[in-house]
Amino acid sequence: MQRALIALGLFLLVILVWLTATRSAEKIRLGGGPEGGTFLVYSNGLAGLLHKELPDARITVSSSGGSVTNLIDVEQGKVAMALAYAGDAYLGSQGKLKNHPVPMTRIRALARLYGSTAQLVVMADSVIKNPENLAGRRVAIGSPGSGASHSAERYFRILGLWEEITPLYLGYNQAMEELVGRRVQAVWQLVGAPSASIVHTSRNYPIRLIDLSELAEQSEFLLKYPFYTSVRIPAGTYKGQTHPVDSFQDNTLLVANTETDPELIKITLHLLFSPAGMQQMTEIHPTGKELDPKKGLMGIQIPMHPAAEEFWRELGMVK
Repeated sequence: MQRALIALGLFLLVILVWLTATRSAEKIRLGGGPEGGTFLVYSNGLAGLLHKELPDARITVSSSGGSVTNLIDVEQGKVAMALAYAGDAYLGSQGKLKNHPVPMTRIRALARLYGSTAQLVVMADSVIKNPENLAGRRVAIGSPGSGASHSAERYFRILGLWEEITPLYLGYNQAMEELVGRRVQAVWQLVGAPSASIVHTSRNYPIRLIDLSELAEQSEFLLKYPFYTSVRIPAGTYKGQTHPVDSFQDNTLLVANTETDPELIKITLHLLFSPAGMQQMTEIHPTGKELDPKKGLMGIQIPMHPAAEEFWRELGMVK
C-alpha cells in the first residue's frame, strides 16, 4: 500500500512538472499599440512582469494600430490579452464600431488600468485657439484602427467639423514630426498623459494644448458617449505648459479572449495589482500610478472573464 502511494505521488509529481514546463514554454502574445503611444509602453511593461513570473515563456508584444485593432485581434484569438478603451469595447460588443458592424462576443474585461486623455496639440505660435479653428486644416488623428482616430471622428462629427477638416491617419511619433514640420496643423491623441511623443517634442519645440472640454460640454458629445468623462491635464505635464488644460478621457482596460487561459489571467492580475507590480508599472510609465484595486472595475460595461471575476471577488469588489 505504501509503495503504491509513493508510486502515485511520483506519478503526480511528474505530471505537475510536465504541466509547469508546458505552461512555461507556451507562447503568449499581447496586443500593443502604435509607436510613441502609452499602449505599447504599457504592454511592454506588462510583458516584463510576466517574464519574471514565467521566465521560460515566449512572451511577445505585437505593435498595432491601437484600441480597435487590439479588440479585433482579441476577438479573433490572435492575441491572448490587449489594452483597449472601455468605449470601444462597449461599442464593439454592440456591433456599433465603425467598419465593424458585427458584435464582438468573445471579448472579456479583466481590469481598468488607467485613464486615457484626449489631447489636441498645436505649435505654440499657431493661430488655432479652439477646435473650431481647425476648419479647413490638416489634423493627424492617430493610426488607422486606433481608439484615438475613432474618438476624434466622434468628437468632430458632434461639433459638425468632421467634413471641414482633413484627417490624416498617422501614428503618434510620425504625427508629431509632421506637426513640427508644419505639414499638419494639429495632432490629436487619446493616450495616458503624459504622452511620450508629446514629451519628446515639447523638449525641443514649443507646443500648446487646446481645451476640448468646453465644446464637449456645450454639445451632446458627453451625452451620446457617456463612457467619456471630463478630466484636467495639470500644468507642467509638458514643458512650457504653464496652465491646466481641460479635456475628456476614456478608461483603458485590459481585455482577453473568452478562451484565454484562466491561470494566465489570474497570474497577470495578481502581478499587476501587487505592491511590487504597481511600483514597477509606475517606473515604466507615469500612468502606472493609476493602478488601484479600488478603481479596477471603473468604466467596464462588457462582461468580465470568469477568472477576473474570481480575482475581484476575492478582493471583495464583486459579489
